[in-house]
Parts: sequence; C-alpha cells; structure tokens
Amino acid sequence: MKNIPILNVYYLLCYAWGRVQERDTARLATLGGLSTVQDLLGKVLAGGVNHLFRRGIDRGYVERREDLAGIRGKLAVSETAKRALRARARVACDFEELSVDILPNRILRSSLHGLLRRGVTLNGRDVTLDRRVRADVRSAYRRLDGISRTRLQRNTFGQVQLGGNRRLYHFLLSVCRLLYESSLVDETTGRTTFRDFRRDEATMWALFEEFVTGFYQREQRVYRVNPGGRRIQWADADGATDADRARIPVMDADVILESPERRIILDTKYYSNALAGGRGSGVGIASGTRSAYGTGKLHSGNLYQLLAYVRNRQATRPAGPPHEGILLYPQVGDEALRADIRLEGFRIQARTVDLGRDWRLIHEEMLETVGIDGE
Repeated sequence: MKNIPILNVYYLLCYAWGRVQERDTARLATLGGLSTVQDLLGKVLAGGVNHLFRRGIDRGYVERREDLAGIRGKLAVSETAKRALRARARVACDFEELSVDILPNRILRSSLHGLLRRGVTLNGRDVTLDRRVRADVRSAYRRLDGISRTRLQRNTFGQVQLGGNRRLYHFLLSVCRLLYESSLVDETTGRTTFRDFRRDEATMWALFEEFVTGFYQREQRVYRVNPGGRRIQWADADGATDADRARIPVMDADVILESPERRIILDTKYYSNALAGGRGSGVGIASGTRSAYGTGKLHSGNLYQLLAYVRNRQATRPAGPPHEGILLYPQVGDEALRADIRLEGFRIQARTVDLGRDWRLIHEEMLETVGIDGE
C-alpha cells in the first residue's frame, strides 16, 4: 500500500485518540508543508504543549525529602540519625509538594528533547526536523524548564494516571508513545533511528481500527456504537466445563453499530492488498466488484471470522433486525473494492476506504459505508 499523506495521518490520529474539534480539523491546512511523520508529530506535540500553558499546565503532588530546621510532613528518623543532623539543628523530612514536575509533563519534555537530538536517521537516510518545526519544538521544550526529563521505556506510559477530562493530555501522551515506539536510540553513538510508522502494518492496523471506532462515535447519530460492549458470546458453549470454556478464544468485534433498522458488525483489516492472491487462498467475490480487483478473492480467514461474529451474535441476541457484516480495508489511490454477498442468510460486504483522498471525501466515504448520506 502507498503511504498515507501526512495530513490524513493527522486526521486519523485525531479521531483515534479522541481529539476532534473544529479547530483541530481547521488546522489541517497549516500542516501542508510537512514532509515526514516526525515533522507532523513534532508540530502537533509542540502546539499541544503551548496550548497546555495557555489553559494551565497540570500539577500534582510529588514526594520530596529535604533537611529542614523544623518538621514538615513525616520525620525520617533513621536518615536524621545516620547523618547526625540533630547536631546541626536539622532534621530529614519526607513530604508532598504541589509541583509541575509530574510524570505526564516529564514525558512531554523528554519527547521534545528526543526530537531535538542531533543525528537522526529516517528509513536509512539522514534527516533533520523541518526548520520551522524545530523552532516550535525548541520553544515548547524551553517552556517546560523546571520539569525533569525521564528515561522513556515501554512501561513508562502505563504508569501515567490522568483524571477524568484530560483529553488533550491523553492525545499528547499518545503522540509521545508513538514517537517512542517509532524510534530506536543507539546507546553507543547516541544516534536515533526513526521508523516511518506508516510502513508498519501492525501500528497502522491498530490506528485504523481506533480511527474507525472514533469516527462513528462522533460523526453520526443513526447508530449506537458498541451497545453492551464489543464482546460476542459463543452460541453453543453452554454445556462446556469451565476448563474447556477457558480454552475457547474470545470474540471481540472491532465496531458494532445498531439502529432500529440495522445491526452491523464491522471488522477492520489492514493489508497492502485487500484481496488474497493465488489459487485457493480466499473466497470469490461478487461479480459487481470493480475491475481493479479482477478475479481476486476475499481473504478466507477474514470472511470466516466475520461470519462467526455475525452468526453467534444473531443466535445470542435474536431480538431486533438481522445482523450483517462489513469487512473494511484501507486503500491509497487504487480503485475501490465493493463486494456484497449473502452467506448463510447474512449480508456480508467488503469495502475499502481511500485514505489518500482529501479528508472531507474520507468523511463522506466512511458515512456512505454504513448507509448514511454525507452532509
């Protein structure tokens, strides 16, 4: 699959990480000159940090230990005795202090510092941040003076605890995580190698799934999204023992849409080719499919999985309109796949959404996929 344009990557990220507001979509035009994903993430991160300062950066209580003339907080008895502080009329105290030097802010500052480091390689070639982006990143980094840097590791992000309405922090920390997961630092030379995550199928698959979920949660009111959760129960597992039941894989749909007229189970996939190649590798598609896909076949595993979802949810939740399934694949620039078949009495569709188009057209295509006319 061809690379998704930089602007559309930002569009996906906004929906995937719950940061879609009018000003966010409006600023797409300001990102038009960027050429790499690192420029994009740097620009977004710097702009987000500046916005945090305008509204007030978060503070939290951090633990401190200091030698004081009086007692504050909890007296550290052993430390006071070991260092003979009483002879100097001092005592060691442990106390909590309200500070901006908390883990979320440390992650932000460390990520900005990583972007400013010299010696960056992107996909085998030496690159630097766009001059304008570097200036923005440096300015945002300096605004975080007084906040410690931390060594970023995979579990660092899992240690963050944010309160309820902290959408901007959630979004910016997701940007930091993506930057971390897309970089590798050589401990000997200090050189950072960036990987263009658009070429990583696993990363883009997860992003595409989150985008689809976020899009339908925000952009339509025809369907309820994931009513009762995404878990689908097996219809014929009632007689299984607990031990046997533990061996049965769970079924979690990507997105479930329900209205009085339709119940849709939507399963996202992310392949360079939406159709399987080779004899016997898939299931034939409807004759109405456009010629770009010729006589290609749907990936059989995808189809069987979706059919299992539809069949079991219909059996365990029979009240309501019949279930149907949609396999949704991304594409960039190729002709669209449109397959519409019936299997075991269920309507099953396979469709692609062109992520290389203008984001307004992506918006229309996503709504049209589930039968909603674009506005």
